[in-house]
Amino acid sequence: MADLRASRCEQLVDPVTALTVAVVSCNERIPQSFTDVIRAAEEVRAIAELGSAGVDSSDYVEWATGSPETLGALIEAAETKDSKGVWEAFSHPQYGLHRVAAACNGLPKWAPPAGSEFV
Repeated sequence: MADLRASRCEQLVDPVTALTVAVVSCNERIPQSFTDVIRAAEEVRAIAELGSAGVDSSDYVEWATGSPETLGALIEAAETKDSKGVWEAFSHPQYGLHRVAAACNGLPKWAPPAGSEFV
């Protein structure tokens, strides 16, 4: 059986990247960014809703447990153009996107850029 963590992380890389860019753009009050947040968050939520059974990563398991609800809150905030609510959901201490980044760390396309403070 293929590594389920690697497979899920591969599925998540593009929508998580798009969501991150859109969330930053929301803080700049770029109108299209709220639509972009909704689209990307729906993609991320669909993957999170697959659950964590068979994934050998405590960070992924923890993230997948509460992230569908948190992503729902993020989508609701984007629908009302509430940039503060978007950021709060995105950066949620337990179910924010930093948690899935930690779970996928070290996999292809998830490594910090060379020269960053995280290397």
